Amino acid sequence: MHNMDKIKKNVEELLIEEFGIKPDVRVFAFGGGAGRAASYIYKKGIQGARVIAVNVDEKGLQEVEADKKMLLGKDVLGEHKDTNGEEKVAEYIVSRSKAWILEEAKNADVVVLLSSLGGGMGTGGLLETIKILKENTNKLVITMVILPFSIEAKRRERAFKALEEIKKYSSKCIVLDSDILLSHPKVKVSRAYEIMYEEIYSFVAKITNITRVEIEKKFREIYLKDMDAIVEEAYRSVLIAA
Repeated sequence: MHNMDKIKKNVEELLIEEFGIKPDVRVFAFGGGAGRAASYIYKKGIQGARVIAVNVDEKGLQEVEADKKMLLGKDVLGEHKDTNGEEKVAEYIVSRSKAWILEEAKNADVVVLLSSLGGGMGTGGLLETIKILKENTNKLVITMVILPFSIEAKRRERAFKALEEIKKYSSKCIVLDSDILLSHPKVKVSRAYEIMYEEIYSFVAKITNITRVEIEKKFREIYLKDMDAIVEEAYRSVLIAA
């Protein structure tokens, strides 16, 4: 019986590999702050996760490492390099890219939207994207947002206001507060950010792994429900032939 169980497991694994059963998690990172976190995720790597950096700042986008980069808004901004912190401008720019967003998210099992709130693209870009996804798809959309430091009073105020809206549309919203970085005064700022990026990476890795488990479970339930009978019949045939 032990051999039979082993055979079944091997056949399941071969079929899962043959059918290409794997998760497709799309991570959209909006703006410069999220771009740095996106680079960290991309360089470290998560099998089944695709990182997409979205920005209106061409120079900032060039510094990001990702599976795909999307430079938006050149037709709207003209000679201006960015949205100058205007979230409504970012919302308008993203609304003009609705078709691209839907196409990019079409085959995703889970969509993760990552941003540093308080600025233009990080706030307006994410908010418009989640509205587009919720109004036009039935995707599971998880948002991961970073709040500005308390000393950035105006940015933080804008961030909290946007957060209320973001939570309405999110399947799940994960909030990271930049003030946490100040709780380790002996740690260098660069290292403190790295710790935060590692936390973001871990969240995305867990989401991807959970998605993988669920996809394989559904595959087994739908396509491998008769696996026991098939393998046992094949096993008996081999024994008879021997």
